[in-house]
Amino acid sequence: MKFKFTYLIAFILVVFATRMYANYSPEISKLIKEVKSASYIDTIKLFDVGEKAISIIRTSDYKSAEAEVYIYYANYFYYARELDRVKKYLKLSESIANKHKDEQLSLFAKARLLFIGFEEGNKNDKQKLISVYEYCKDKGFHRTQVEILNLLGNIYEESNQSDKAAKSYIEGIAISEKYGFEEYPAKFKNNLGLLKLYTGSLDDALNDFESGLESAEKVGEQRLKDHIRINIAITYFEKKEIDKAVTLYEEVISDLRKNDIPRELASTFINLASSLFSLNKTDLGKAYIDSAIQVLEFHNLEIELTSAYIVKADYLLSIKNTSELLNVFSKIKTLTDKTGRLSDLSSYYLLLYRYELSQNNSKKALENYELHVKMRDSLDGIRNAKLIKELQLKYNVQEKEIELGKEKSKSLELEKQNQEERFIRWFLISFSVVIIVLVIVFFAFRYSNKLREKQEQFSRQLIDNIEEERKRIAQDLHDDIGQSLSIVKSRITKMKGHCEMDDTGIENEVGRVIEQTRQISHSLYPSYLEKIGLVRSVARLMEKIQDATTIQCSFEISENVDELSLQIKTHLYRIIQECVNNTVKHSGATALKVSIEQKNKGFQLVYQDNGKGLSKENKEGLGILSITERAKIINADIEIPDKTSKGFKLIVTF
Repeated sequence: MKFKFTYLIAFILVVFATRMYANYSPEISKLIKEVKSASYIDTIKLFDVGEKAISIIRTSDYKSAEAEVYIYYANYFYYARELDRVKKYLKLSESIANKHKDEQLSLFAKARLLFIGFEEGNKNDKQKLISVYEYCKDKGFHRTQVEILNLLGNIYEESNQSDKAAKSYIEGIAISEKYGFEEYPAKFKNNLGLLKLYTGSLDDALNDFESGLESAEKVGEQRLKDHIRINIAITYFEKKEIDKAVTLYEEVISDLRKNDIPRELASTFINLASSLFSLNKTDLGKAYIDSAIQVLEFHNLEIELTSAYIVKADYLLSIKNTSELLNVFSKIKTLTDKTGRLSDLSSYYLLLYRYELSQNNSKKALENYELHVKMRDSLDGIRNAKLIKELQLKYNVQEKEIELGKEKSKSLELEKQNQEERFIRWFLISFSVVIIVLVIVFFAFRYSNKLREKQEQFSRQLIDNIEEERKRIAQDLHDDIGQSLSIVKSRITKMKGHCEMDDTGIENEVGRVIEQTRQISHSLYPSYLEKIGLVRSVARLMEKIQDATTIQCSFEISENVDELSLQIKTHLYRIIQECVNNTVKHSGATALKVSIEQKNKGFQLVYQDNGKGLSKENKEGLGILSITERAKIINADIEIPDKTSKGFKLIVTF
């Protein structure tokens, strides 16, 4: 049998922040904080610190702070379940608050007294508590209003009114977040998580618990953190994540042993025992459940004691310990008659049904099962109503916040306006900075492009100028120097015919100079491209290289190449000429080949040799740079493949 213990951890947490109801001095605030911390430890330290704080408060201008000290006294004894001492200190706190005209603190103490009265059986105190809530709402005592919502939520849960409990918790979250009461959202989220866990919404419950734990850690509420960790462990257990659950139980028990808090420690024992029973660790589980029962009986905690006995009965039924089981059944019935909790009655009748069935008493088994179903259906009806109303409540939260916004003080509205102005100002500054950066990047990119275009234009213009200058020099060499030398040679020949003289050497030397001049002229500007075309010019170049060196030259050039413009043919010839010069001077090749063929809608020039290829220096030299620039001028793509075999290869597609 699986049993949920969600209601075991729905405790009332009285959590006061330092300077809760007044703007105390730094010294008084520090003392109140010390009293609060001591209320989590033991009475000796609590009264030690408390009496010191009271003596200083009575000589200060913040005399109502004494009432807050007594609130913390009551807080400690509530967890020790010494209710007479709780009421004593709450009445003392109310009296002192009234004496010093601190109405909000007085109402808080009064609300706590009404809740204790309801716990002790005075049902009329619930309506009185609601009246105090309405009064606090009208007066704008928002912190006391939030605390009363927490008390009412717990009352509704104990009365099986889960829908009203959820409404109280959701309203409490809205108000506490609206006014910055950091200690309350954790409590309300924990309580909402319990409601969702009870209805089987495990993932939603886990989200609420984890959110509540995060809030509790922010405000440093160790006791609340322990409660929430227990609830998370319960959720892990329901999700079949046993290792995570047991680890959390052990951590919480280690913390709780440091403080004498019977209800919390016993509840943790109950949950851990249930987990151990499910893991078939019955001996250890029995030890924990018996420890829990002993603590709960000593402090007369009837609701938690009922749950402990139900767990023990389930264990005894599983091991068929009939004699002890009947005794436990009797105690469960007595306790459920007092508490009237439907969930406990449902579990009790289900246990009786299983017991009678094991005794082959079908009639009694059926009677008890029908009672179990009746209790279960009643409980399910409450749960279903709660779920529907809780969903509606979530949609009404925004409307509730709008109503609360109307109650907000002018100072908070002003702060909100200031925050909006600061946000707008920083947004505008940030937006302006982004725009400026984008403009700078845009103009920098534009300038870079223009600079690159100018550089390319300059390179092309430079090459064009070089070609024009070469053409002019070549023409000068051919027309002026070449013709002058030819005239000199003719005169020497003529003189040789009129007189006998041996000037053969001079004639030969002049002829050699004429030939060199012609070669230089052709090298500077291949004028024969215009006359004989690119194909024959390349053939002439190949023939010349083969005659002057030992390199074997070959070429394959499409005849359609000569239909290209003179400019393109000139640049192609220069590219081939640059490659040939590199092969002759640096490669050590024994063969080279030039090919130009039509490809798709264009042409492709391929030059290759079998030399040692390009060195790093040659790749970055003027020769390759010149080839690259010429390729750009004729809108060609240039490629020098990686060296996969010996030699150099150039591909120009245009």
